[in-house]
Amino acid sequence: MKYLSEEKYSNIITEIRDRVLSADIFSNEKNRIFIECTSLQIRKILELIAYLSILANGDKLNSDERSDYHVKKIVENLNKKTTIFYPFPSRIIAPDNSNGQPVLIPLGNKSSLSQKDFAEAYQLCGKVLHAQHPLKPDLDIELVFSKNKATISKIKQLIQNHTVGIKRAENQYSFLYVEVDFTNSEQAKPSTIKAYNSHIYSEQQLIDIFNNGEV
Repeated sequence: MKYLSEEKYSNIITEIRDRVLSADIFSNEKNRIFIECTSLQIRKILELIAYLSILANGDKLNSDERSDYHVKKIVENLNKKTTIFYPFPSRIIAPDNSNGQPVLIPLGNKSSLSQKDFAEAYQLCGKVLHAQHPLKPDLDIELVFSKNKATISKIKQLIQNHTVGIKRAENQYSFLYVEVDFTNSEQAKPSTIKAYNSHIYSEQQLIDIFNNGEV
C-alpha cells in the first residue's frame, strides 16, 4: 500500500488506453514506417503494464528494483519476490453491504496477453525499432504486422477488465478492479478504478483465489 497511488495507477491506465488506440490506427497499414510506429507504441504499452505491477507490489521490491525501467528486469524481480503481480482478466461483483465480500469472476486467459506473450512481444518490438543491419537477415515485416495486430487485441483483453491483489497492511489484502473501454469514439465510457475490501489475510489465500477464481 505504501507505494500504490490510485491516481498514478489511473494515469498509467489512461496512457495505456491512448497508446492502444494509436497503435490500433497505425496497425491497419502495412507500410514499414507504420509497422515500426505500431511496434513502438506496443513496447511503451508493455513498459506501462510493468510499471503498474511496480505500483501494486512496491512493498516487495527494494529501492533499486522499484526504480528500474528495464521491463525484463522488472518482471524477473517480481517473479522472484511474489507469485501474483500480473493483471488478472476478471470482473468483480460488488458486495451488497460494507461488510460483504466481493465476487471475483475470471474471464479466462486464452485470448489475453500472457506473460509469455508479453516477453515475446517486447523482444520482437525491440528488434523492429533498430534499423535493418545490412549483413543480417531481413526482418519479416509481414510477420511483424500480423503479430502486432494479435498483440494489440490481447492487450485489450488483458486490460479492459482486470483485477490486481493489493497488500493494504500486514496480513490484510484487497482487490483493485479496473474497467477500460477501448472504443475509439466520443461515446466511450470513462475508465474506472475501484478498491474492494476482502476477507483475505495471507498471500497464499490470494494466490488460491486467483488460481481458482473464487473468493
